[in-house]
Amino acid sequence: MPALKLEKALKAMDYVLDDRPEEAFHLLGDHEEVAISELAYGVCEFLEATLGFEDQTMHHASDILSKVESKAWREKLISEKNKIKASAIYPPGTEFGVAYAEANLLNALLMLMSENFMETAKALIKLRRAYHTLDVMSKSMEKMSHGELTTAAEAVKNLGLDEISHCSSDSVNSTSHFADIPVPLTNRQLEDKKVIIKLESIYRMRKARIGGSHIGNPPVAKALRTHLGDQETTPQIEGKEEQYGDPDIASVDEYIHSGVNLCFGILQVVLSLLPPGLGRVLSIVGFKGSRENGLKMVWKASQERNIHGGIGLLALLVFYDGPFQFTDVDFDVPSISEMKIIEEKRDNTVPSLQSKNITSNEMDCDTDSSDIGSFETAVSLQSTVSSINKIAQEKMDLERKATRGDGEPTILHPGPKLVKTLLHARALFPNSNLWLLQESRMLAGRGRLEEAVKLMDSANKSQMKQVDALMYFDRCMLLVFLHRFERAAEEFISLMKVNSYSHALYMYFAGACYLEAYRMCETGLFLPEDKDGDTHDRVDPKKKEEYKMLAEKCLLEAPKLIGKKKFMARILPFEKFVNRKFKEIIQRKKETQLPLIDCVGTSPIHELAYFWNGYNRMPENCLRLSIKLLGYNASRIIDPELDLVNPKTGKTYSSFAETREQGMIRNTLQSISLRRLGKLEKGMKVLDEGVLCYITESGRADPHDKLFKLSENPWLYPTALYEKALFCWKINGVAGLQDSMDWLKKSQSYGGDDYELSTRVSMKTKAAIDRLEDLDFESSI
Repeated sequence: MPALKLEKALKAMDYVLDDRPEEAFHLLGDHEEVAISELAYGVCEFLEATLGFEDQTMHHASDILSKVESKAWREKLISEKNKIKASAIYPPGTEFGVAYAEANLLNALLMLMSENFMETAKALIKLRRAYHTLDVMSKSMEKMSHGELTTAAEAVKNLGLDEISHCSSDSVNSTSHFADIPVPLTNRQLEDKKVIIKLESIYRMRKARIGGSHIGNPPVAKALRTHLGDQETTPQIEGKEEQYGDPDIASVDEYIHSGVNLCFGILQVVLSLLPPGLGRVLSIVGFKGSRENGLKMVWKASQERNIHGGIGLLALLVFYDGPFQFTDVDFDVPSISEMKIIEEKRDNTVPSLQSKNITSNEMDCDTDSSDIGSFETAVSLQSTVSSINKIAQEKMDLERKATRGDGEPTILHPGPKLVKTLLHARALFPNSNLWLLQESRMLAGRGRLEEAVKLMDSANKSQMKQVDALMYFDRCMLLVFLHRFERAAEEFISLMKVNSYSHALYMYFAGACYLEAYRMCETGLFLPEDKDGDTHDRVDPKKKEEYKMLAEKCLLEAPKLIGKKKFMARILPFEKFVNRKFKEIIQRKKETQLPLIDCVGTSPIHELAYFWNGYNRMPENCLRLSIKLLGYNASRIIDPELDLVNPKTGKTYSSFAETREQGMIRNTLQSISLRRLGKLEKGMKVLDEGVLCYITESGRADPHDKLFKLSENPWLYPTALYEKALFCWKINGVAGLQDSMDWLKKSQSYGGDDYELSTRVSMKTKAAIDRLEDLDFESSI
């Protein structure tokens, strides 16, 4: 029976999600003969490959998935030709169509991460195959559910098939229809004990899988927590109870439905986040991505209790709580669907400006006008505009509540639903560091960095070394955000033993951490002790000279490691960044004859922290300290809050004259810190006067001016424009919409993809533009 083979494959994939890959691969010993087992084997390899970015694992996973494509397509054709049904809902061969599309999608993602341009071209072909296969299936599913996105259980209920029996000893005598058999059983079949035993076995396997006891772990109901992190200090997560899977739904139907939701959802989200140029090219050949629809489909997939639910949850966690967010949380605006609700709330009896031919100037008309009716209409319209803005502001308040987990989910903020889904996964897979890491990331995203570090410190060694490497890196970054630079440096060096991604970047990180620890000792700027006097992992002023020596050693070693790992046949973007930074330091050393450490410009570790969303995660005391430490290289004292003064000499600490671009980097990062501290006006003034005036021909912060392009630090150009857009939005709200859009489009139009961090910056910019385009107030008034 197809359902029996499928349940076995689903169990194997759950072993991987529970950090037990050896048991998974043992269970899939028949993968060369059985298509669904081959897919499960490929999915397991895919998870390991994407977690570790190791070439050998990626190539092996790609080979397996290529075999799956051929095998699934062959099985699909056989089922269609011979009308072999495995589902009461879907046409013959649909389950193999899903397997074919899934294998193509996963294989394409691996190829896009490879080092070969030919592989990239092949990946686009596979993406196109997956897209068109899934598009047809998705439209069929929506048609069955009257245009709604549904889970498998919701779809079955909509079709009126929820009364079909599963298989238990009580039901055998009362029905000839069973969930896992697409056609009624004959009397002879009903009397065949072997058939009934198999049906009962499938039902028990599915029920155990949904309950969480199928891989030997305690049932979910016993292990499920209602709190994120420390139960003693964390409020209970409120909201309705979520249901994950339904044992009465046929395994094949569940697999098909969840597979389409997951794969087509992820595909649409990825397409919606691509840079505009590539996005336009792909749209010509039939690719179209809706971020909103894609996320909704992934949410539906995450509610299923199978591998698709697990991967869907991982995708949502990366989108909402990943180390860098695709949409900055400060762009807290309503979505398109939410704006429709706003429009519906308007007073329909009030005519529009266009219908009355009233201009904005007429709204300011004199009260002595003979056309009293026009005046009253204008006043009423002005009230309507104010009402819209008020409703929008209320909606944005709901977004902020959802950010804290106090409200219902939105497209930008998931609310408590994501927390509950993660806690369910933690209960299902208690042995897995993968889900422990996700909980740590969620804690960090909510400002609970100390708890996140403690949770990662509690982890045991994983069977999947790729997960441990990810956890190592995440912990390193949190230690950076907490300004625990000595321990962060030590762990970056240790990371080189467990991961081969970029030893040059890890060594540069370590050198930057030691350098900042030295500067803290030099200036006497430290974080205050904890209430209990704990100084664990804090920078030690007695080690000042040791930090200086280690900083120089690591910074000199980093460029020697460049090129050991390449991405798509080119040096990794961050390694290009490291190489350019090191050349700047060496050039300055030649010019000034100063010691290497004194030739380093604006804090390298604070510059790196920006690219991992550090300023959105730092606690308030660390933001305040960052503003001071960033002022270490100021060569003039203009603002004592921003330019660090040596109390012994009354002068700055800098050993050389700060270059314009170094000052621009410093002011950009200081302005972001000020914004996060709520000092919006001052932050924007620092950005305008210290950065933007140097990249416009007029010397003014005007989005319509022609802009210069930076040469030494090209990432700063689009980043500063992006941050200006964010300031306009935070200060002016809806009234600043147009200005924000103008700045974002300036950032997006930065030419070429040759600056090191173009992908990272452009994805944030595009996500923000998509979000702000949801608010078209001019057309709604």
